[in-house]
Parts: sequence; structure tokens; C-alpha cells
Amino acid sequence: MGRQSLQQMLEDLASKVRMLERERREGVARIQALECEVGELVAVIAQASAKVDEMLNEGRTADVQQQEAVNVPATSTAREQLGEFSADPQREPKERSSRASSS
Repeated sequence: MGRQSLQQMLEDLASKVRMLERERREGVARIQALECEVGELVAVIAQASAKVDEMLNEGRTADVQQQEAVNVPATSTAREQLGEFSADPQREPKERSSRASSS
């Protein structure tokens, strides 16, 4: 009877070893799959970072070009040409009424 129990113990132990080996193989396969995904994510992040840099550089270039294109003289004559607007809100209606009566 001692021999049978020893043989049963060895079979149980061998079964546990096979189960642990299978779990180890599954774990290794999962780690490899995750490493592959990490590599893909690194590539996507690098691509997104490059695109953001490109967009920021385009925005800076557009800002510089826009600033160069808008060269407003220090003294603008737009208010004088329009003649209807004044910084003083009390003065504006008087100017309109004086122009209307003179026309």
C-alpha cells in the first residue's frame, strides 16, 4: 500500500509540473504579445508626437506670416475716413447730426 500512495503522489506531482509548465508557456506568450503591443504603441506615440510638432511649427509659421502681412501704419486714417465713430460716446451723435444737417 505504501508503494501505491508513493506512485499516486508522484503522478500528482507530475500533473502539477505539467500544469505549471503550461501556465508558464501561456504567460510567456502573453508577455510576448504585450511586448509587441508596446512596440506598436511606441510607434504610434512617436508618429503622433511628430504630427503635433509639425502642426505647431505650421501654426508658428502661419502666425509669423500673418504678422508680416498685417503691417498697420502707426497712425491709422480709418476713423477719419469713416467719420461716424468716436472714442467719446457723447460726441458721436453730435457729429452724425451735424453731418446730416449739412448734407
